[in-house]
Amino acid sequence: MSTVTTDCLLYTRHSTEGVAEITFNRPTCMNALNLDMAAAFAEAATAAANDPKVRVLVLTGRGTSFMSGGDIHAFHKLLSAPAAERRDHIARLIDFTHQAVTALRRMEKPVIAGIHGTAAGPGIGITLACDLVVASDRAVFQMAYGPLGTTPEAGATHALPRLVGSRRAAELALLDRRLTALEALELGIVNRICPAPMLAEETRCVARKLACGAANASGRTKRLLYLSLEHNFQQQLAAERETFLSAIDSGEFAEGITAFVERRKPFFGQC
Repeated sequence: MSTVTTDCLLYTRHSTEGVAEITFNRPTCMNALNLDMAAAFAEAATAAANDPKVRVLVLTGRGTSFMSGGDIHAFHKLLSAPAAERRDHIARLIDFTHQAVTALRRMEKPVIAGIHGTAAGPGIGITLACDLVVASDRAVFQMAYGPLGTTPEAGATHALPRLVGSRRAAELALLDRRLTALEALELGIVNRICPAPMLAEETRCVARKLACGAANASGRTKRLLYLSLEHNFQQQLAAERETFLSAIDSGEFAEGITAFVERRKPFFGQC
C-alpha cells in the first residue's frame, strides 16, 4: 500500500487489490473545496487514470461529510480582492475541478463514490461523475448554488438532466431541493444505500468485486455507456462491434470463456 498525503487530500493505492482511494481531507470544514484541494484532486485523479495497476478508484471524505460545497469563507475573503485576482482564483479552482471530473469520466476503469453526510455544490458534480454511488442512509444531496448567487459547475448541468430528466434537474437546480439518500436512490443518483456504520465496508466490497473482474472489459463497457449519450443508434452499434472485436484476442476473453466451459470462477489476475 502506498499513500500520498497533503493537508487537504489523501491518495492511497492498495496495489495488491488493484484499488486506489481518493479521500477528501478537510474534515474541520466538512471537506469544503478550496483551490489546494481542487489541485490535489486533479493530480490524484489523473494519477489513478494513468496508473495501469489501478483497476478501480474509490472516492470518500473524512469526517462528517463527503463534500459540503465550495469554501465559502475563502470566497468571502476574495470579495475584497481586485476583480482580476478574484476572477483568476475562481477560474483556477474551476479548471482544476473540471480536470478532475474529466479524468473520472474518461478513465477506462470504474469509479465508485462512498457518500456520507453532505454532498453539495461541487460535491454533487463529483458524485455524478462517478460510475457507481454507495450512500449512507444519512447522506443528503443539494445543489446549493442559487442561494449563493452563482451557477453550477463540476459537470452537474451535463450529467443531472441525463440522469433524472430535465424537469427534475430544473427542480433540483432552481429550487435547490435537498434530497435524502432514499430520494437520491429513487431518482437514480445513488445505486445503493446502507446503514452509516457499514458504508466504508460496503464501498470496499463493491470495489473489490470490480477489481477482481475483467478490468479491460469493465473499462470498455464504461466507455460504451458514455459514448451512447453522444452517438446515434448506428454509431453505437459500430462502437459495440469494434469494442467486442478488440476483446476477443485478449487474455480476459480466453479466461472467461475457458472458465465458463470448465464451470469454474474466472481468474483475471488480481484476486
